[in-house]
Amino acid sequence: MVNDRTVRVACAASVLVALAIVTPGAIAQRPPRIGVVRELAATVPNFGRVEIDFRVTTEATLLHWPYDMTPPPGIPPGEGISATGVFVDPRGREYRQPAFVYQPYEDAVRDGRDWHHPIGDPVWKVRFTPNQPGAWKYRLTVTDKRGSEETAWRTFAVQPSPARGFVRVSRADSRYFEFEDGTLFTGLGFQVPEHLDAPTTRGGPMYRELATHGINFARLWISSLYGSAWVPYVGGQNRYAGYLPVAGLMPIVDSATGNGTLAMRLAYRPGDTSWFDPCRLEGWNFPEAVKPNRTYRVAASYWGRQVQGPRNPRFANYGFVLKLGGGFPACQEPGTSRAVTSYGRNTTGWSEITGEWASGTRNFLPKLHLALENVSGGGVFVRSVSVRERMADGSLGPEIVARPSMEYHLQIPQARAYALDRIIEHAERAGVYLKLVVLEKDDEIYQNLTNEGGFVTDRPNREGAYGVGRAVNRTRWLQQAWWRYLQARWGYSPAIHSWELLNEGDPVARRHYELADEFGKYMHYGVFGEQARGGFDHPNDHLVTTSFWHSFPVQEFWANPEYQHVDYADIHAYVSTSFAPAAEKDRMQWDAAYYHTWHSQAAAAARIGKPVVRGEAGLDLAGKQDERALGLQRDRSGVWLHNFLWAGLDAGALYEIYWWRSHIAGPQGDHRPAYARVGRFLATLDLNKGGYAEWGGTVSNPGIRVVGQKHVKAGRMHLWIQNAGHTWKAVADGQPIAPVSGSIRVPGFDPNRAYDVEWWDTRSDREPQRRQVTSDPAGVVVLDVDALATDIAVSVRPAATRIGQ
Repeated sequence: MVNDRTVRVACAASVLVALAIVTPGAIAQRPPRIGVVRELAATVPNFGRVEIDFRVTTEATLLHWPYDMTPPPGIPPGEGISATGVFVDPRGREYRQPAFVYQPYEDAVRDGRDWHHPIGDPVWKVRFTPNQPGAWKYRLTVTDKRGSEETAWRTFAVQPSPARGFVRVSRADSRYFEFEDGTLFTGLGFQVPEHLDAPTTRGGPMYRELATHGINFARLWISSLYGSAWVPYVGGQNRYAGYLPVAGLMPIVDSATGNGTLAMRLAYRPGDTSWFDPCRLEGWNFPEAVKPNRTYRVAASYWGRQVQGPRNPRFANYGFVLKLGGGFPACQEPGTSRAVTSYGRNTTGWSEITGEWASGTRNFLPKLHLALENVSGGGVFVRSVSVRERMADGSLGPEIVARPSMEYHLQIPQARAYALDRIIEHAERAGVYLKLVVLEKDDEIYQNLTNEGGFVTDRPNREGAYGVGRAVNRTRWLQQAWWRYLQARWGYSPAIHSWELLNEGDPVARRHYELADEFGKYMHYGVFGEQARGGFDHPNDHLVTTSFWHSFPVQEFWANPEYQHVDYADIHAYVSTSFAPAAEKDRMQWDAAYYHTWHSQAAAAARIGKPVVRGEAGLDLAGKQDERALGLQRDRSGVWLHNFLWAGLDAGALYEIYWWRSHIAGPQGDHRPAYARVGRFLATLDLNKGGYAEWGGTVSNPGIRVVGQKHVKAGRMHLWIQNAGHTWKAVADGQPIAPVSGSIRVPGFDPNRAYDVEWWDTRSDREPQRRQVTSDPAGVVVLDVDALATDIAVSVRPAATRIGQ
């Protein structure tokens, strides 16, 4: 039956497929061997990337899996390999960094977009970033089921550099992030419009532009790098399940041995609009690079069952076929697109359809279609697709298909990994720090695996991604293999602010809490071959968090010491999805400053002892999550963003990443310059040094809103002072907004002392106006506001002192 959850077959061979980018050793029973390809430079800058290339001869078959002879049920023992760089710092402390296999690519820009084509043989790489000057040494080790090998020690020198290092939680004030050199991480956030398949050369200017505007904190999903959640092959009638495209996966299990795999199911039944499609194609506009005037072999591995036809007798051909070009909705119809392989029909096991395609003048592969063309019934399971150049000697070049195998849990797509390399390099150069989302809770892989390590036989395992608490079952083991690859390939980079486990998991599931904590424990310790213990701090360790689709589970999770390995809290709260009372949400939608301060104060009141980031924020109607429902596009001067950002001076210290980019830079105008002005003010503060608290004063006029903090011991204070009537809605509606005047009285300063006051024009880049005030005998500083039409920022410190004194 087409809709059976598992197909059991009588003689299915094992279908574990190696990540085919390094040839295993040809001689059986031989231990692995290491050959150094490129030596490390003798001198590197502190916080600069160390990259070591080497080759490994091995019999391992799954090269992104670690070596493990006692894995949980469902994982074959010993099929992986653990290659590692061991680094020793000037004080003699040893750190392990996992290695990874790397496919080189040729880079160019063709037809106005990035063109990168695989070239040459893959190599192994270790990437590591030293965190202190001095004499370092390293060696390489490798272990597989045949044994181990390690190289001799080699040395290199690390020179001082002005780099600030990795982002950490402030040691003095846990509300804030800071760099390793002790400077404040301002964290002005923006949701970047980047996909891993997108042109990354043009992504470089995008990151530079963000930096120009003072934006230095961006959230980026990389969950398309591992798993089935964002695969390129999308269906026509069943495109989405929730917000994720349907991958159409289905287990195939050998009834004799229990071995099995996941494959993509294509099926045709008249009138059936269920889970499976008769046609899938690469649905995103990110085609693979090809070389002009070359011939490519096109192939697919499939298993056909009950395939019948032809549906249209005017066309003799029918069956499973790969096609190029064209689009939806009818690639299953004869005469659409261009068939480039033979037609596959019923088989008794795995078979192959093949063909050839001439690239002509093309630089990119046309859209690849997987079609049950002209069939009247039946279906196929698709295990892999392939497009490889036929070389002059008859051999085949590297695989160019971005996601060739449908066994998504067994491979890392190298083209996408290479794209992320480039993105991270752009972010590094621009000074933009990335919060990377690494998994999807509704990935079909986990829904097709049982918690005990087998394949599902009836209904999907909807909660499968969470695993079984803290135990390592098959799902958790696969996830850890992916997490290890994350650290191996990208963990070197200071531009990674943090790893976000998954997007919007269940906020009331203990299994989610346990998974998040185990993720943190693994990324802080296990990935480096360490047990969780005090005092261990790897130089390339990163912060860890997760996110929920509603609420803010404080006592249950964020503040619960049972989950101590999660480094900061995350809130997703649009106006429409906020956990605020209805009356508060009604006010937020028209007042962007209040939208921030309410959630910031709620987070502060929870006293979780960690920074809090709102990973998704958005102004919309209280009862409707819709980008355009609120009418924010009427605010052409960006009042909402200005107020939203400056309200961030409040004591709640909530970091914000706004979701809807069109509200910030769209047809109504580009409001991003507001970020730079806030960032310029924040750069004068030392919030991460500790001692700051709610400003604690009074205002004579209720029409004046004040947010900010003071440092009693240091005699410092910073405030944002706003005409409370100057909201985005009032401006967009053309309402008259009367200027406001009044006095702000703040106690807690030294009596009868002179203080320097800087008055910042928040809407220009002019230098602040500098004046002096003297506190009264009771230690009260009085600031007078006269005819304030919009807002102003103020910084106060003892006279004749500088930041840091």
